Amino acid sequence: MTARALVLVAPTRLEEREFPLPAIGDADGLLRVEAAGICGTDVQQYRGRLGGVPCVTPVIPGHEIVGRVERAGADALLRWGVAIGDRVLVEEVLRCGDCSACATGARGCERMRVYGLTVTIDEPPGLWGGYSTHLYLAPTVDLHRVPDGVEPAVAVLAMPVANGLRWAGALPGTPPGASVVILGPGQQGLGCAVGALVAGAGTVIVVGRAIDHRRLEMARELGAHHTVDADATDPVAAVRELCHGSGADVVIDATAEAVKAVTQAIDMCATGGTVVLAGLKGSAPIPGLVSDTIVLKGLRILGAGGHDHASVDAALRLLASGRFPLERMATHAYPLAEAEHALRVVAREVKGEKPIHVSLIP
Repeated sequence: MTARALVLVAPTRLEEREFPLPAIGDADGLLRVEAAGICGTDVQQYRGRLGGVPCVTPVIPGHEIVGRVERAGADALLRWGVAIGDRVLVEEVLRCGDCSACATGARGCERMRVYGLTVTIDEPPGLWGGYSTHLYLAPTVDLHRVPDGVEPAVAVLAMPVANGLRWAGALPGTPPGASVVILGPGQQGLGCAVGALVAGAGTVIVVGRAIDHRRLEMARELGAHHTVDADATDPVAAVRELCHGSGADVVIDATAEAVKAVTQAIDMCATGGTVVLAGLKGSAPIPGLVSDTIVLKGLRILGAGGHDHASVDAALRLLASGRFPLERMATHAYPLAEAEHALRVVAREVKGEKPIHVSLIP
């Protein structure tokens, strides 16, 4: 038997290939992929200018992965706490298991690898990404059982929601009643809006642009108190006015490549507040950044990274609870054969399409 997968062989070049299904031992397993979420990182990877990590090829893309455990060893099932046939969400980061961070369970594995991004098909068995009918479950992978009733295209939303729970809640320590601003209403930013509300924020403001009209609507549907169109008004002035002139307690920059958002976040943050930087800028410098502003306002600046195990579990519970209409974020789903079109939809290059979250269904 074989698996069918899409391989990124060079920037903007996806090729369909077949791979033999691997033999499985006591410590590893095989997943039948049901959905692979596409985010902005996938688009950057497809174009060959991935920020933060090297853009390697040939690789099977896809790092937001949900599927059913098709085969696994007894030791693996016990370690993962799942059974054959269970629907699971795959943690994309493969930890080494040997460094000091892994020994303590902390973030920041020194030799981490990432499904769909950093492991090429040259490493057996080749099935290291979600744009495939099957995924190899390495011995060091973490799995999360998906609650009953949560469909695959909705379950993959757990990743951006988990990011939001951590970035807008746990990481800055958002207290009840706080004012929270999110720059960027993409799937990560919408996850942050939910994360702020779960933390008990008293005022949640989401900032976007005119092109983000549907996403700003979605923010309000999720419970955001205010949205700001940065193309129609000065977002810093608007936020200060909504926060009674003092600025926001917590500001999260969830924009991708928008360097101006960093200085806007600093300017709209209240004295003594917290700025969370979560959006990668492709290693670009930040024009107009005045560090004195940070010093004089006594700001705390935090780099967000990604999610952690606890936030993923919390996100899955939240999806199952129905507390927020998160399923409305799952706007598009395509077969593997239409992956390049799906990537263009995510990049908002297809006229008439208004994507929020897009998935491939192998």
